[in-house]
Amino acid sequence: MSGNDTSDKTIDFNKAKIVAAYRDLNQLISDNNDIISRLTRRLQTTLDFTDIIHMFADEVGSLVNFDCLIHDCINQKQIIIGTKKGAHSCQYNLSMDETELGSITFHRRTRFIEEELSIIERLASTLVFPLRNAKLYQAALQSALRDELTGCGNKRSLDANLHREADLAVRHKTPLSILMLDVDHFKVINDTMGHIAGDSVLKELAATFKKCARQSDLCFRYGGEEFLLILDSTDANQALVIAERIRVSVEQHTFSHSGKIIPVTISLGTATFVEGETLDNFKQRADKALYEAKDQGRNMAISSELKSAIIDLDYAQNA
Repeated sequence: MSGNDTSDKTIDFNKAKIVAAYRDLNQLISDNNDIISRLTRRLQTTLDFTDIIHMFADEVGSLVNFDCLIHDCINQKQIIIGTKKGAHSCQYNLSMDETELGSITFHRRTRFIEEELSIIERLASTLVFPLRNAKLYQAALQSALRDELTGCGNKRSLDANLHREADLAVRHKTPLSILMLDVDHFKVINDTMGHIAGDSVLKELAATFKKCARQSDLCFRYGGEEFLLILDSTDANQALVIAERIRVSVEQHTFSHSGKIIPVTISLGTATFVEGETLDNFKQRADKALYEAKDQGRNMAISSELKSAIIDLDYAQNA
């Protein structure tokens, strides 16, 4: 304060203590780097987004009080730590090499002071590499489990998901069904119009039946032109209704390639899981029902359990 300044100033000793404490912490981080190096080592132990954010929150919380932390990132589930969103917040956008890694937002009831923000910023710098590595790992994992042409899961992904869904069905005593579908006379499409046209049909077919399926249904490419859907909490009657709804939707859809219309129909078979049976037997029963549909004229759906079932087409389309 200048000697000529006669304005009345009140010293807030509590704030002065807080500021001094955070300056000491900043000095500790600068001189020792123990906190940053410990956090960096911890973040290198996992490739899981949720684990990374929780480790980061744990270290930040040891230095700066906050009520809630939120991590938002495209194609990632939002991560929330804490429950209270206070009136004050600070947000940091994370990216590396043009890869967006989302944003970290801290909330609390009282305002963050500059020293606290400085500490958060320093610790946030440790997140960039781990989050990028986690994102690359997840992308590689998804690519390894996904059919490149149709975007459906592949057989490797199917096996893992079917095991999990069967375990859940047994544990919770809920029905589980699968649906197999196959393009009728697909070889004719390839032979007369070429494999590029055939690939176009498969890609469009997958998009068409995904629109008919429920959000909880899981779709997989099982073979060349054969697909399998896992229908959780679905009994034999419901599975056949879903199959018929998909069949009608595909039949009514206009497939085309290079300006030429391609008539496409599908045959389908369903099966409902019986506790104690093997998953191979489960799939074989659906496959057998599918080939019964082909033997009986194609462009139809048959249930492994409901051989003589008659489906209400209006209900199937609207269910």
